[in-house]
Amino acid sequence: MIQHWEILNRKTVRDFKIMQIEEKKVRSPRTGNAADVLAIHFPAWVVVLAITAAKEVVMVRQYRHGTEKIHLELPGGLIDPGDPSPIVAAQRELLEETGYRSQDVRIIGECFPQPAILSNKCFVCLTIDAEYTQDQTLDEGEDIEVIKIPIADIPLKIESNDIDNGMTLLAFFYFWAHEQKEKRLF
Repeated sequence: MIQHWEILNRKTVRDFKIMQIEEKKVRSPRTGNAADVLAIHFPAWVVVLAITAAKEVVMVRQYRHGTEKIHLELPGGLIDPGDPSPIVAAQRELLEETGYRSQDVRIIGECFPQPAILSNKCFVCLTIDAEYTQDQTLDEGEDIEVIKIPIADIPLKIESNDIDNGMTLLAFFYFWAHEQKEKRLF
């Protein structure tokens, strides 16, 4: 039976404000051997699958420093300390990154994106009444192009690897599972 590993000690080795890197010495319950491991602590974040009345998905195209590539993704971001809930964070991120607004946002899934090294949780939010209301209000380090894609075209975008961001792919999985349950498939 799998057991929790004993944490012998831990220390923060780098603090980058939005994330901390922690080094831990742990003991394996199976072997009793000690090992050094790293964990990265981020705040929780949201991914927003916003659908317009015209059955288009509001997506963003942006440069990502980790891959040094431009990716087609769903809008989203960190849940700020002032956000009272993931839903409020989703509404804020959708408006800031795309200029779209929605009052009816719901959480359709939550997961740990990479529990081997990351401690944070991701909330997948859905809205089916997204409306364009204003220009983007981007953060200093953001450069985002807004793109609307007919929902019927999403499977082809995934199959062709035009959509290759893991959290975006997971959001579409949650969406299709949710829609099957609701028997409302677009």
